[in-house]
Amino acid sequence: MDPRVSIVIPVYNGANYLRQSIDSALGQSYSNLEVLVINDGSTDGGATETLALSYGARIRYFSQDNGGVSSALNRGLREMSGDYFCWLSHDDRYLPEKTASQVAFLDRCGGRIAGCDFEIIDERGAITGIVRSPLAVLATGRQLLETYVFGCALMIHRSCFEGRQFNEANRTTQDLEMWVSLIERDRIYWLPEVLAQVRRHLAQGSVTEPGYSDDRGNLFARMVDEHEATFFEPSATTPAARARTYHWVAANALQRNSLDGAGHALRRAWREMPSLRNPTLPHILLGARGWLAFLRARGWVSGKADSLKRRLCRKP
Repeated sequence: MDPRVSIVIPVYNGANYLRQSIDSALGQSYSNLEVLVINDGSTDGGATETLALSYGARIRYFSQDNGGVSSALNRGLREMSGDYFCWLSHDDRYLPEKTASQVAFLDRCGGRIAGCDFEIIDERGAITGIVRSPLAVLATGRQLLETYVFGCALMIHRSCFEGRQFNEANRTTQDLEMWVSLIERDRIYWLPEVLAQVRRHLAQGSVTEPGYSDDRGNLFARMVDEHEATFFEPSATTPAARARTYHWVAANALQRNSLDGAGHALRRAWREMPSLRNPTLPHILLGARGWLAFLRARGWVSGKADSLKRRLCRKP
């Protein structure tokens, strides 16, 4: 018998896009699935609940006090009956072959976690871009951090969550924290097919949640404290290599606009090799803020130089 797939849709005040999300889940070509909608304490006068209940027995509906996305996802994990867990945000959508393709793919590769390529859509649902992974398999912390792992593009076997749940104290970066945890013992196999859509809009949690910056900094601090350099880069076995690895983590944190996370990683890079021969010493001395200021200044100078070059090369 085909394995059962559970699609969990956490929602908070999501009546604007929820119908599209549920319809895309119910519209899957794969038949052995269930759709769970977890209403995380919506305060929209019952609009979200009314919409969800209109689907009747076609979905399983649960309502709870507001606890954040992690709390709703954990509720879904407890309530699901499937072999595979899929997360679908209330404002995102699946393409019809998403679950069927990933079940077949995992059966072929023998893995427990599958990702897929996906499209970026706007408020109206128009496609504005496509994201494809450059890697077929994510096996290290570095590969994970340098890849855009969209949670709603994943399919995860329920056994991967044994002893694990989403961190309910982390309201904004709980997805990345979970993927870091999962990759400690599982690889993420990437199916190079566009099977999901992520919506970009001004009301999404990463824009509206006030603790987003703090959550990122705290997450990077935990990653640096809890993982040896070989988790990120297996070949990082010498002091210099370990320092360079944590320096890379600091750069990744800066790219995600996490000054606190970058600073924590730079301090770890120094602890790995407290010497003037530390290859990352210039940035350690600059600190995260100084490094960011340097990068911005270099970008400004480069932009001015390119502008001047274009003017000088312009034909009279």
